[in-house]
Amino acid sequence: MDFPLWWIVAVALGHFFLFCNVFLVWWRLELAWAACFVLIVGIHLAAGHAGWLSPLIMQTPATLFVLWLQMRSPWYHGIFARRLNPRLAEYLKGSL
Repeated sequence: MDFPLWWIVAVALGHFFLFCNVFLVWWRLELAWAACFVLIVGIHLAAGHAGWLSPLIMQTPATLFVLWLQMRSPWYHGIFARRLNPRLAEYLKGSL
């Protein structure tokens, strides 16, 4: 906790769990999210701010956008897929 960037590990691990285990996000969307995160954190560090709240608030729209894109996909098979994806059966049969 003495290291001013301790929060980066927590954010990365939290999003890894969210993207890989809950919503099953495509790896390309994960990489886009990660690039956005690195850019936002880099801008904050260049400006001399090492806090966690502002980067996390700025990253939230990117996180929600990635989740929205994934959940709108006909290949979505994460949490609540039976309710959200009318083409889930086709995807699981391999016909998509």
